[in-house]
Amino acid sequence: MSGDYYRSDGSRATAEEAQRLLLDVRGRLLAQDVIRVGAVTVVVSTWFTVIDLGLAANGRPLLWQTIVSDTTMHADIGQYTTRDKAVRGHAQAVSMITSRLRGLVARAALDEARS
Repeated sequence: MSGDYYRSDGSRATAEEAQRLLLDVRGRLLAQDVIRVGAVTVVVSTWFTVIDLGLAANGRPLLWQTIVSDTTMHADIGQYTTRDKAVRGHAQAVSMITSRLRGLVARAALDEARS
């Protein structure tokens, strides 16, 4: 991870700009979905990080991150180089998590019915 700071368009930011961006939590939130399936609630959030998370294969900084969380854990499930990729990645994450949760809840209900 580098010590470089960035604006959401991928251009470099000064330390002062970075501090202002980091403090603007709402402004950095690209998307957030709360997924409820049965008794399970999961939050999928995609954020602009301001700080490079590492370089992508194409050498561009990773500046967007999708995180999935519930009451017990937080997991980074995607990092992106652009806002557009982050939007697509967030939508894919929501779809994937929703589908998996529905499958798990359905399987648990079948297992309980068999018991």
